[in-house]
Order: sequence, then C-alpha cells, then structure tokens
Amino acid sequence: MSTPDYSQTPPPALTPMQKFFAWVRRLGVYRSSDRVLGGVAAGTARRLGIDPWLMRLILIVLVVVAGLSVWVYVVAWICLPDERTGQIPLENWTRPR
Repeated sequence: MSTPDYSQTPPPALTPMQKFFAWVRRLGVYRSSDRVLGGVAAGTARRLGIDPWLMRLILIVLVVVAGLSVWVYVVAWICLPDERTGQIPLENWTRPR
C-alpha cells in the first residue's frame, strides 16, 4: 500500500472573477483585429461564421429598431478578449497590482 504524496500543494481555488474570465475565453468570441470600432462585431461574426459587415449592419439595426443600447457594445468590448493578445480589458483593470 502506498502513502499519499502531500508534498505538492493543490492549486489555489479560482475567484469568481477568474471563473468569469475563464468562461468568457471558453465562449470563443474574441475582439477581432479587423476593427472598425472595437472589434466586437467582427469577432462575433467570425464566431457565427458570417460576414463582419453583415454583423455590423445587424448591430446597427438592433440599436435603431430594437433599442439595443450602445452600452451593450461597450460592455462586450470590456469583457471580450483581444484576438491578438488574449487580454481582457476588465481583467487587466481588476487585477491587483
């Protein structure tokens, strides 16, 4: 019978914010480098497999007709990782220094 190895410490538990950022990355939506504003529409279009300009048009229609707020776009920009670096602005802002 072997004895358990207690020399290795378990990894620290993830905080709720770390879990959120891991979940966002698993979605597979990134702010694209093909940007007009923040890359949200192009990244979403790539994930959905449609043309970026069609996605931009859909977003404009949703803002004008359905009353989708521009703040939704801003929140998406803050919460989605950058395609080039993988960094999420909100994660950088909330990380302890």
